[in-house]
Amino acid sequence: MAAPSPILTLTLNPAIDEAISIDALALGSTNRCRLDGLDPGGKGINASRVIRRLGRATLAIACTGGVTGALLAERLRDEDVPHAFVDVGGETRVNVMLYEWSSGHRTRLYLPGPNVDAAHLHEVERLLAPIGADAIAVLAGSLPPGLPADTYRTLARGLAARGIRTIVDTSGPALAAALESAPLLVKPNVEELEELVGRTLPDEAALLSAARDLQARGPDYVVISQGAEGALAVGPSEAWKVHAPAVEAISTVGSGDSMVAGLAIGFREGASFADALRLGAAAGAATAIRSGTQLGEARDVERLVGDVRLEPR
Repeated sequence: MAAPSPILTLTLNPAIDEAISIDALALGSTNRCRLDGLDPGGKGINASRVIRRLGRATLAIACTGGVTGALLAERLRDEDVPHAFVDVGGETRVNVMLYEWSSGHRTRLYLPGPNVDAAHLHEVERLLAPIGADAIAVLAGSLPPGLPADTYRTLARGLAARGIRTIVDTSGPALAAALESAPLLVKPNVEELEELVGRTLPDEAALLSAARDLQARGPDYVVISQGAEGALAVGPSEAWKVHAPAVEAISTVGSGDSMVAGLAIGFREGASFADALRLGAAAGAATAIRSGTQLGEARDVERLVGDVRLEPR
């Protein structure tokens, strides 16, 4: 019997995530900082890293380039994360997460990334071609310069035509277009959902209504991540309030990506929606207790999954 297909992740605009800290930032002056972490980054890349840590098969496909792209590949090899990259030239972006000790403020500096064109996207599709129909594909992160807003929609439709289910984790026009591909699941946070529906969502009732509006536009499942407050989730026949484990969060970088990893594993293995949510929430919490740009470990996910509470809505 053939081995099942891995959980595929596609990151068109990956990064090296650099975490630095400083006592107090003085604009316009020389600042002495401390390097706290230099890790592979990008939503799909992070999801694959967590999937691998949880002992499941994955393949991280990404568009990379230059010295920083080589560093990204080296770090994934160090973590034993299978990957396949399309060389787009230029330099894979470096995103900076700055923590200021004196104020407790966390500031994120994101670069746009190198240009990706239609020829590069054709190479991405070539890498996707061997993936079996039993796979789940996570399409995640921002679109790089050079690609139209409907890129994820086009890719998801092509995968759906082969029977491959997709999870889309992006925002703005890219997410709006991707809804039309009828993905398995989308996972906006509250701010991304408000942008998408064009109105403020001040309470749970408003969030659930917006999630159902989104569901009517294509996806089977909508999960709204709410940080320390957990998540709200709507499926074809059920809705849940997900109460995340009570942990002392150190950094939220990568928590949403970790939740996506847990959800993808749950759906890939035929778990109920509720159990997929439990694994996703535990994975997100396991990352939140890590510093800088570090991701959660399997032992913490296993410890926390029993602390996730679900209430029907």
